Order: sequence, then structure tokens, then C-alpha cells
Amino acid sequence: MRRLHYFFAAFFLFLIASCAKTTSNNSSENSATSLWPLKSGNVWLYQDSVFDASGNLLEGYTDSTFLSSKSTTKNGMTFYAYNDSLGWFGTGGYIAVDASNTALYGLDSLNASSPYLFFALVPYDGYTIGSRQDFTNPSCIGVDALYGFATTYTVNGYTCYKTLEDVKDCNGNIIYADVYYVSPGVGVVRIEEYSPIPSSTTNALYLDYSQTLKSDKLN
Repeated sequence: MRRLHYFFAAFFLFLIASCAKTTSNNSSENSATSLWPLKSGNVWLYQDSVFDASGNLLEGYTDSTFLSSKSTTKNGMTFYAYNDSLGWFGTGGYIAVDASNTALYGLDSLNASSPYLFFALVPYDGYTIGSRQDFTNPSCIGVDALYGFATTYTVNGYTCYKTLEDVKDCNGNIIYADVYYVSPGVGVVRIEEYSPIPSSTTNALYLDYSQTLKSDKLN
């Protein structure tokens, strides 16, 4: 269970504008075209890594994740149970692909009040998908924003689209940033978590965690 994911999931629900990269596929289970093929029995094998501020590897381990047969419906979307016990999404959560096959949503549990958006296809680089005030520090209310990129990136051999989330305090300092890389027909290929470098005066960040797809077995 990653700390940042579960923090913003509790209150965050973006409103997504129409995207240029739409498809006619409405089935999240379609392994050939779905942003994340959500079919029972699908398995993804990840390499998870934890780093210090100097870029040294502190911990590395294999993370096997899979979809069970459980599902639920929320806000008109079907969410599928996703077991990622050692990785970013943890256990007990659910994942959904929206009907237009342009966005990915998460649900922390069956009791969660609402889903959260964490990835979307967009018409151009730096597109603002949504933003909201962040009340982590009530005396310094910041902004939590999600940005999409239309440019594709090659990550470990997969062609991916990228979505960036960053949270800034009232002074514009970045508290943390998360990056999601998604390859249609495969799913989430890589997640990166960035934190401020301790004692830095330049608002610089360092990569403190990554989760990278090594292989998959899709039905």
C-alpha cells in the first residue's frame, strides 16, 4: 500500500473533459484495446524499487499482481478487484476503465464513498485534466492537480501514455508528484513517486519509488 495513493484517493474525484484519443471499445475486459484489460485471471509481474535521495537503491522486490472474479458497480462503472499486495494499489481495491476507454479510476474498497481518477488520455501535452484544493495543511491550502500527455513514451519496451499528478502547497512548493505510464492493451506499465530532496532550497524532487512491469499474462 503506497502512502500517497491512499491519501488522495480519499477525497479526489476529477471531472474529465472530452479527449481526442477516443475509441469505440466499451469493454474494459478487451485485452487487445482496453487501457487496462480487466479480466479475471489476468496477471502482471512488476519490479518494485525504493530509493534514497542520492539515487541509491534501498530495496528491490518482485510484485505479482492479479485480478480476481469479484466486481462492483459505482457511478455507472464496473470496478474489478485488483490484488497488488506488495505494490502501489495494495489489496482490497478495485479498478475500472470508463465507457469511452479514455480514463482509469480506482476505488479503495467496497465501502469507499466515491472512485478517484488517476489516468486519462488527452489531446495535447500538459493538458490539465483536473485540479482541486489540497487541505493537508489547513494553514497553507495547496493545489492537487492532474496533467495528461499525448506524446507516447517507450517504457521497458512498451509504448505508453503518461499522466502526472502533483501536489503543491500555498507557496507553490511541490509536496510530492506521481507519474503513471499506461500502455493500451497491457495496462499500467510503470508508476513513479517523487518526493522533495531533504534540505533542498530549490524545490527539487527525487525518485523515491518505482513499480515497473516485467511481464504479463492476459486472457
